[in-house]
Amino acid sequence: MDRKEEKIFSRPRINLGKIKGNNKLRKVITIIAILTIAIIVFKLVINSSMPIIDERCRNLAKSIATKVSNEQATRVMADYKYEDLFRVEKDDNDNIKLISADMITINRIISDIPILIQEELEKAENSTFKIKLRKLFRK
Repeated sequence: MDRKEEKIFSRPRINLGKIKGNNKLRKVITIIAILTIAIIVFKLVINSSMPIIDERCRNLAKSIATKVSNEQATRVMADYKYEDLFRVEKDDNDNIKLISADMITINRIISDIPILIQEELEKAENSTFKIKLRKLFRK
């Protein structure tokens, strides 16, 4: 092959020349530049993922709170019957004359349920969840 044919397939190199200066200084500048870029990228990833993580945490907290409150309300109400909460007075013909609420019992229930919910939430362990990587980059 002729040398001219070889040059057709090659391209000339761009010669920028060597950067003059101290080798240690260049290394320090390179390390600082790499660290700066890494910190900026890390900050951007964290900033873009925080709304997703916050939303997931809120949903998980609501789910746990709903489950615990339903369980505790059911547990407390299992100890009571309708007759414990309301008194029905009837006349001589067996017609309902008056329905009155037993406010002491109702107030006890109203105060017991939140206390039990709080105790159960304090016993609950920290929950973990997973977020798929593709969700972090979806808008």
